[in-house]
Amino acid sequence: MLMRLFSNAVVRTFAPSSSGSDAATLAAATDTVPDSVTAPDSILVNGETIVAVGTRAELLDIAASESSTTAALASAGGIGATTVIPGLEIEEIDCGGQVLLPGLVDAHMHSVHYADSLTDLDLSNVRSLAEAVEAIRERASRTPFGQWVVGSGWDLNKWDDPRYPDRDLLDQVVPDHPVAMWSVDLHTLWTNAHGLEIAGIDDLTADPFGGEFVRDDEGELTGLVREDATDLVARFIPEPTREEQVERLDRTQKLFLSQGLTGIHDFDSIASTLGWYDLREADRQHIRVTKYLRGPEVPWAIETGWHTGDGDGWLRRGGLKLFSDGALGSHTCHMSSPFPEPSAHGDDVSDYEAVSDESTDSGEQDSRNLSAQESYTYPGTVPEDVLSSEPADANYGIAQMSEDDLFENARLATEAGISVAIHAIGDQANHHVLNVFERLRKTTKEAEEHFERPLRHRVEHAQFIQPADVARFAELDVIASMQPRHCISDLHLLHLIDESAQLAAYAWPDLLAAGAHVAFGSDGPVEPANPFAAIYAAMTRANISGEASTSFQPWRRLSAVEAFRQHTVGPAYAAGLEDRRGYLAPGMDADFIVVDTDPCVAEGLGGSGGASGSAAGAQGTSTDLDHDGLLGYESEEALFAHAEAIRDTTVALTVVGGQVKYRA
Repeated sequence: MLMRLFSNAVVRTFAPSSSGSDAATLAAATDTVPDSVTAPDSILVNGETIVAVGTRAELLDIAASESSTTAALASAGGIGATTVIPGLEIEEIDCGGQVLLPGLVDAHMHSVHYADSLTDLDLSNVRSLAEAVEAIRERASRTPFGQWVVGSGWDLNKWDDPRYPDRDLLDQVVPDHPVAMWSVDLHTLWTNAHGLEIAGIDDLTADPFGGEFVRDDEGELTGLVREDATDLVARFIPEPTREEQVERLDRTQKLFLSQGLTGIHDFDSIASTLGWYDLREADRQHIRVTKYLRGPEVPWAIETGWHTGDGDGWLRRGGLKLFSDGALGSHTCHMSSPFPEPSAHGDDVSDYEAVSDESTDSGEQDSRNLSAQESYTYPGTVPEDVLSSEPADANYGIAQMSEDDLFENARLATEAGISVAIHAIGDQANHHVLNVFERLRKTTKEAEEHFERPLRHRVEHAQFIQPADVARFAELDVIASMQPRHCISDLHLLHLIDESAQLAAYAWPDLLAAGAHVAFGSDGPVEPANPFAAIYAAMTRANISGEASTSFQPWRRLSAVEAFRQHTVGPAYAAGLEDRRGYLAPGMDADFIVVDTDPCVAEGLGGSGGASGSAAGAQGTSTDLDHDGLLGYESEEALFAHAEAIRDTTVALTVVGGQVKYRA
């Protein structure tokens, strides 16, 4: 019998107080330790399961007891040594006095897209249309003649010249390659004439329901393709072979492990389903995956008997993802108030040189390029010259499916034992989706009884919610699957939201206070996967560089402890695994990480700077909206100092299933 003892650590269990009475769980509710109790510094693992949490001496005695050995082992061996007792072998791993935490789980990830983003052209750092075109031209120059040039990450809202890109620019510099460039939110595709030709799309092609081929004033295609219409182009982009996809996924899971992720909820298509199966069969899967379906896969899933909750401890079957609307950055999320849309295509550009050589007077401000002060204001006002003057032209976003169609698809899946996760960003989309889940309650209850398992439905993103709908998440037992990085990445877009609607925006504490379940993720590769940056975002609601002045609605900040829980307990509950994962206690899966930063302790928190005051103080204000936004810290500076330290956390070890899967 081989046991592993992870010792010499500051152990934070994050366990509920009801999980037991031993030394580790006595302090679990706030991760504080009474003076009469010795703080846990070790975890004992047998196979893939935690045996006990406590002091090294206690756990060595437990190990001896488990092996029917009566020898006292408290002094046996030394830190970092392998202690061998007759019938008992302990591999002891020294954690170097660092902090040991439950493994983090990303509740919304696109693994194939993330893997592709590590290979394809990355436009996330370009700062103008000219830079984007030049980067595409350069990549095309290194691509064999006629092959697709694929990339992602462009965001016109962050460009110095925030105009919509156009196919004419690509046609001039990349005439011999089809081009497909995804926007940062993956809801808009920028292509050229060659790409449209391969896809068989011309000026007479009708828009599909839930999608759009953007046209100019003369009715000609601009090369921008939105929402469901993107599928009609993307299906012609050659995919990696199955073997290549496996290698890409393997590279990607190693990146995730290095960032402290021990599991993901994967929302990509059949390619990732097959890729993860292949890794599992080859004994190369090192991160736990809960796999969600896309709409076209449902007939296959029902025919093959796919049921939410089936699978093993490494590859688990999740639910079905449906789409209600689009995204904020693409102005396609479904809102109850119209977007103050700028001109659809920006200024006329006759050729590529004109874009590359453009210059503007720094004293003049384009009406679409709002100042920093305006762009960080929500609710806020929008200059009149960017408002549509014609009511008929008002853009409320795109409803990709009607409420009735959403319900019928959700009903079909639920009756088959498949839970439902519906993408909804705009407030009107969220309202419709909650209506769907309300109509689905009877069907869900019957299916849960028939399949003898919970079918936990989810709303993916839930970024803008009508005030009356916040409580409905709890009343309907619908999980809000949210991404804190979206809040701070969208700071420059929030002027687009109508102030009169008084929406609950990125309202994690509102939902938690109402009693709803929340699960955090990244939506990677839309956002980087690093969960510690997401915790920073939840704590500060300010830009990633740490400028406190950019903080959006600071009264909706979330403590580090509570934000951490939404990356652990939240995803575990969403996957129906709350009895196995989410915190550290005997009998739980041995998934944990060792890091250099303690989310529970900081100077200037709770007035003590110690574990007792800081952790309790952070948790005590996490869902309280009636506060000054300081979350119990003595000052804004103290809050940001701790948040930035968490943002910059270094992971030393990642342990999944009791085995070290990553070591720095």
